[in-house]
Amino acid sequence: MNGWIKTIWLLIFFLISTFLFPFISMAQVVVVSSTSLTGAIARAAGAREIRVLTPSEIRHPPEYELKPSDLIKFEGAGIVVYAGYEKMVTKLIETSKNKNIIPVQVDTTTSPDNLIEQARKISKILKTEREEQEWEVRFREKLKILKERLTSFHGKRAVVHKFAQPFARWAGLEVVQVISPGELTPKVVADAISKKPELVVDIAHFPIIRVIADNFRCKYIQVINFPGIGDTKTLEDIFEYNFKQLTE
Repeated sequence: MNGWIKTIWLLIFFLISTFLFPFISMAQVVVVSSTSLTGAIARAAGAREIRVLTPSEIRHPPEYELKPSDLIKFEGAGIVVYAGYEKMVTKLIETSKNKNIIPVQVDTTTSPDNLIEQARKISKILKTEREEQEWEVRFREKLKILKERLTSFHGKRAVVHKFAQPFARWAGLEVVQVISPGELTPKVVADAISKKPELVVDIAHFPIIRVIADNFRCKYIQVINFPGIGDTKTLEDIFEYNFKQLTE
């Protein structure tokens, strides 16, 4: 009898060490994120400890010059989440003493569907699919409530900064012109004004198109893609902040 009990306990220990221990270790892995946005995506995926490289006070995170001291944040980390446009991230990965760190490149387009897709991608690596699914339900419900309160804005004509497009289209605005950094010439301004926009949607991290709203005297707002402004931290915060900019 004692022999059978010992065998059963050994079998239980084997099953736990084979299936449960790896799950726990990956769920609790330290994640390095390049910016507050990649960090927010990792948090949505179920990551519990996140070290963000770019300081929260940096208004335009892609311009942050990573420093050698940032290497400290790689110590003991399991994965690094980045978008690809951050300066020196690849070099930091190569020079880090942590050779086991897994680089995970994500698409940081801030449309709800894409953010969910990227969170799922990270959760598969972290083995946190259940946590991500629970977040996904909350995220979709939050966005549904916000969007139901935006019906009066559906179809409003808007001139939009290139990087503000995901929010503008999600909000139901009619995007009549998209303007990218470096394109703001007198002709572009005149063309935008000729579209008779009801509002101008700029990006707070790199604003360039206020002049259009000033000349046409229409509503002007700045939305965000990276958490930080207005004490925002999560993906939900981004949409709530932008919702308030549009409605208030």
